[in-house]
Formats: sequence, C-alpha cells, structure tokens
Amino acid sequence: MNKLLSLALALPLVACVVGSETDTGEPGTGGGSGTGTGTGTGTGTGTGDHITSNTTWSGAMDVSKATTVDAGVTLTIAAGTTVKFGTGGAITVKGIVDIQGTKAQLVTLAPSAAGGFYPGFVVSLGGELKMNYVVQTGAENLVDGGKLTVTNTRMSNATHDLLVVNSGTVDMSFSAIGLEPGGGVDTTHCDMHFGGSGTTIKVTHSNISTSAYGLMLYGGNNVDLTLNNWFNNPIQIDTTAGVTGDISGSWFDNGAPTAVAGATLTYQNPAANRLPANLAGPQ
Repeated sequence: MNKLLSLALALPLVACVVGSETDTGEPGTGGGSGTGTGTGTGTGTGTGDHITSNTTWSGAMDVSKATTVDAGVTLTIAAGTTVKFGTGGAITVKGIVDIQGTKAQLVTLAPSAAGGFYPGFVVSLGGELKMNYVVQTGAENLVDGGKLTVTNTRMSNATHDLLVVNSGTVDMSFSAIGLEPGGGVDTTHCDMHFGGSGTTIKVTHSNISTSAYGLMLYGGNNVDLTLNNWFNNPIQIDTTAGVTGDISGSWFDNGAPTAVAGATLTYQNPAANRLPANLAGPQ
C-alpha cells in the first residue's frame, strides 16, 4: 500500500480517469488532480499526484495510479458512484475523503480487472476517511495516524490483511468485513490487524467472517468489539500480551476466543445465537 505512484488525469469516453499520462492542470477539461467531465464530476485542481482543492466524484471513475488528498481538502464520492482501481490505484488521505453512499445508491469500490487487487486507502495523521453504504472489494486499507469511520459497509477479498491499524481512530458499526456463507471464496488472510499504541478502536454491530483470522489484536487497550457476529474464521481473535478488549454481547460460531497470558478479553452477556442479519452491511 505504500508503493505510491504519480497521478494525472485524462478525459475518456465513458468514465473520468484519474491517473492517465495526460495532465493539463485545467479544471473541468481532464487535467489536474480529481477533476473531469464525462460521467464523473469535480472541481479540484492540482499537479502531479495531489488533489489540492475540494473535489466531487460521481458516475464512473477510474483510478489508474495513486493520489494524495492534501490536508485541508475534501474529496467527496457521491451516492451511486462506481470507482474502479488499477493495480497501482491508491488514495492517501491527508485531508478528508467522504464517501456518501445511501441504501438506494451504494458506492462501489472495486478493481478494474475482475478478481484483481489494488492498494486501497492509507489514512495518514490528520486525515479522515468516512464510508457509508459502500461495497469495497480487492483492497487493503491502512489507518496510520488518521481517523476511519465506517457505517453500513461491506469489505472483502483483500490480498492479505484487509483493515490494518497502526495508530489513529477507528469507529466501525453496522458493517461487515468478509462474506456470508455461500457468498464465494474470500481471499482475505486477516479481516482486521490492530497494532501500535495510542489507538482508539470501536467495531460494533458488525459481521467479521470468512478469513484465516477474524482479528489479530496485537495492539490496543479497551478496544470496543461488542455486539458483533464472528463466523467462518478458523481463528476468531488472536491476541498478544498487553492488549485489552471487550467482546461482550457478541456471537461466535465456534466458541468464544481465549486470550493469551497477559491479554484480557471481557465477555459478558454472550449471545447464544447469531445477532439479526439486518445489523450489518448493506441490505
């Protein structure tokens, strides 16, 4: 995710492309960063691989190379937008990325090639990524000092670990990482990997499923993991000494996890059955 390439912008026939070799630097003509006409819209201008003023994407967008949303800048991705990412497509968030899907109009984030992969998002110190009613496939996401807020969203099929938190703040609810039984093969190795220190992490009312590890809890104190469904993970939660988390009210299809010596998982009011399906993910 850290091998970021340069960004430019061109105007195609069917979609607004971020990351082509053409860069005129002129808003609304296909030049600069985060701009374009066609089926995508935007008002941001800039050079190289940076979006330097407030920008809106809508319709169909193609991200072929990496870009950075600069501090103080907001990239809005409108309801109903489909963003396809090339193998080098990545978005580093130093400002704000606000993905505004709705129940009626989901936002789709997917690789350009079916079954492919792309680097995803890096949320840096001072940056914020907000995802509502999003379906994301094929990406690994890193929170590295910034803030991630996720609601009504489903993420799956990363190349390795899907949500990695080195530091920062995570607030995820009514969402899902992984697939439902019968939903196909999920390539993700670990749904969530938490490390580092100084993090504030809350993942509640969500489904964590279909990977080798549901969570590698290797950093964090008082991590809020309440009221979740954990299923189809051979290892639900793997811990290391010094971490603490609350898994109260959750349901585990193969029994509650046991913390290693020096780690604490609080499990009160265990759920006897899976929590209602309408608690998690786009319906």
